[in-house]
Amino acid sequence: LYREELNLTSPAAALPLRPEASWLQFHLGISRDGLYPRSSPAVTRLLRDMQEFPTISADYSQDEKALLGACDCSQSECGSWGPHMPSPGLAPAHPLLSPRQKREEETPEDFFYFVDFQRHNAEIAAFHLDR
Repeated sequence: LYREELNLTSPAAALPLRPEASWLQFHLGISRDGLYPRSSPAVTRLLRDMQEFPTISADYSQDEKALLGACDCSQSECGSWGPHMPSPGLAPAHPLLSPRQKREEETPEDFFYFVDFQRHNAEIAAFHLDR
């Protein structure tokens, strides 16, 4: 479990990944040919889930270019977002961003994976928007 105050992830508390979660299905639908298939039911489910789950926090990113948030989805299928979340019932509205860290803190071992994954998806989206 991720402990923000210590910037540590404990491998002892593994959270189950739910392959049917709407956020995961949306991200799995992203390909080099498009951000998501036009007929994808994952988009509809993701938008419905984002509308129905209560927002428990929201803030701008450090560079103020993105709105970050968290929702409580403990009663839903999206309950597992990964070891960086405080509990399996909390889900960030932007799951690919790693938690903020202070200058003196050690970088989490999964940090670059998420940054590279996010950059890759952003490049695909930008390509299709430019087209």
